[in-house]
Amino acid sequence: SSGINAEYGVTVINGVLKPGTPICVPSKEFVYLGLVTSLEVNNKQVESATTGMDVCIKIENIGGDAPKLYGRHFDENDVLVSKITRDSIDVLKEYFRDDMTKENWKLIVELKKLFEIM
Repeated sequence: SSGINAEYGVTVINGVLKPGTPICVPSKEFVYLGLVTSLEVNNKQVESATTGMDVCIKIENIGGDAPKLYGRHFDENDVLVSKITRDSIDVLKEYFRDDMTKENWKLIVELKKLFEIM
């Protein structure tokens, strides 16, 4: 199925944002927006963005339901969040432990509560 691409200017509030990250909007019943497919800073593609960075992200609605639209399903007042799962946490522990900071793990703990992951 073909996805719809949408670009958004965002500020990374906490953590690290990378391509492939699934994004949802907790304040709107966790509506799923899609996967981040690219990040740009000053029109240059970057591999990741960290806390405090302003980036332009492209979100592609791959699979899933009808595309969610800015202004209708969410707006600039909503916080976009990485949609984590028990599996994605296990992957972080197994393969990315060395890349993770104490702050990153604190964020994961907060997200586990948000998503009610045991």
